Amino acid sequence: MDKKVWIGMFIAFIMIFSVFGIVIDSIRPASKIKYNEHTFVAKNNQFFTTINGAEHGFLFFPADLEYITIPEEAKPILEMPVITVTYDPQSTMAQNLAEAQYYFEVQLQNKVVERALTNNTDTTLPQKTCADATPAQPIIELQLANESSITISNNCIVLGAVDAPDVYKETERFIYFLLGVMS
Repeated sequence: MDKKVWIGMFIAFIMIFSVFGIVIDSIRPASKIKYNEHTFVAKNNQFFTTINGAEHGFLFFPADLEYITIPEEAKPILEMPVITVTYDPQSTMAQNLAEAQYYFEVQLQNKVVERALTNNTDTTLPQKTCADATPAQPIIELQLANESSITISNNCIVLGAVDAPDVYKETERFIYFLLGVMS
């Protein structure tokens, strides 16, 4: 046989067995990982678990976020049934901050999450800052910062993030706390 036929057969062999590999990989069950009393299933680059009868998907596994500590004085604030999440729409990370704000709302079905902005020009969302925080309705303000930080002042928690991944990590750490996955 000529050299071109052998090369063609070799390429066809690789392609056929690649398809078999993909099929076998998709049939294989997703890996399960335990964290506290929760079992997470890793699939599609996310971690899924059931909390209070509802499935939740996360970007990060809880153990990977343990280095982010929630100050003790923030915990009573977070136990309130209504929380306002706000950010500055003029920030260079406005899109990421808006996604984090929406993520709070979607994940926390057991709370009322009010979305607001620190500067609401041209929007229908209410304007709220830390100055508007009350014991009955605390505020979480998401903002761009020079370093990762969590500060608390007068019923307001400020999540300062240096970049988009930092915003998502801090947000998810708080959501894990609020859902009872992490303490």
